[in-house]
Amino acid sequence: MSRTNVSRCTIPTRKDSNNLYVKIKNNNEKFSRQFNMNVYDKDLSTKESLPIYVDDQLTPVDTLEPGAQKVYRIDVSKVAGKVVFEIIQKTGGSGIKVSRNNKNPASVELQIK
Repeated sequence: MSRTNVSRCTIPTRKDSNNLYVKIKNNNEKFSRQFNMNVYDKDLSTKESLPIYVDDQLTPVDTLEPGAQKVYRIDVSKVAGKVVFEIIQKTGGSGIKVSRNNKNPASVELQIK
């Protein structure tokens, strides 16, 4: 039976930006990581997923090769406060490490363990 691992973090949005950028890096040097992503407004009970893009392609599911990283763009134009970012891994992985960029709060780095 496979185990599903859901990791979450809360990310503030900026009033002057319609986009939030999240860099996800696969810290594992041996295995690829396949994961689903879900981002929703923290203040809404509906948890309606916001669109997530890589190079203007809608990308709610992705795979990162060992040591690879990608930047995901999230449309946060309808969010006034914070979003919850979820990474759902069906196999492998033990969670995420969150790093924030103090110079650019609209940019966050997540590392898949």
